[in-house]
Amino acid sequence: MPRRERGKLNVDVSVVIPTHERPDLVGRAIASAFSQTARPAEVIVVDDAGDSETERVVRALVQKYGPVLKYVPTEPAPISGASASRNAGVAVASRGLVAFLDDDDWWDDRYLEQAVAARALADADLVVTPSWMVVEGVREEWTQPSPRAFASFRPGVTGSNVLITREAFDSVSGFDAEMWVMNDVDFFVRLRESGVAVVAASDRLVFHEGRGDGHLTSPSERRAQGLEHFLAVHRFRMDRSAVRLLKRRIHAARISHDAPPLQRIGHQLGVVWFSSPADVSGTLRRRLRGRRRAH
Repeated sequence: MPRRERGKLNVDVSVVIPTHERPDLVGRAIASAFSQTARPAEVIVVDDAGDSETERVVRALVQKYGPVLKYVPTEPAPISGASASRNAGVAVASRGLVAFLDDDDWWDDRYLEQAVAARALADADLVVTPSWMVVEGVREEWTQPSPRAFASFRPGVTGSNVLITREAFDSVSGFDAEMWVMNDVDFFVRLRESGVAVVAASDRLVFHEGRGDGHLTSPSERRAQGLEHFLAVHRFRMDRSAVRLLKRRIHAARISHDAPPLQRIGHQLGVVWFSSPADVSGTLRRRLRGRRRAH
């Protein structure tokens, strides 16, 4: 049960923050975890790059927050991405609830308190919280989890808006370390099929950084290959509209100024072929604002 101590509500939650060469941002994520009105029992930062500056930043913050902040360096995964780091963090977590936070995102101070309360009220295994996208200080509504979304391949799940029981996490063996793109959706789909109870929290209390280097949502051949892998694994579960959307994203990921002109034109035509009018207008808005993509 949550307990109050010196005016703070303490909850039995382990926060796991995977990080990869973002010493300039990870401190913000850590600070947001410790600023919660419901203080987590521990915050685990998993560094898969062995970055000395990241280690320096985290160890300096240990002096501020104490041993409940833990730095866990790991070897780079064969297929890099946050999945292996999240799994490594859960492996050393000591609590029955786990919350994930990407190193470039942050939470409203009420995030954990709301998520823990929503889980208890619904007797759920998994809580998904609505989020904002923030670009140069301007925020707009982003993910919108709901029962309808949960039944689709756009469930509103990200690497920063999920609170889950350790039992449910272990029931699907965690994140798939070989799924380097859309690993959060893959994780959710497997949880959904396992029969876990899912609930959407009410208030929008998660913030995603909309600009920056290293996002796997940026157009690249690596993203295209990751989407193809996701499609190969999940196609038999997907309806025609979901397959069409994913094929469109694969073509979009391969549109690069470095590509030969004919290939670039071919992928541009592929995007058009697999697009609806709503898809086109949404893409234009994202490109103009420089935002990351949400699943």
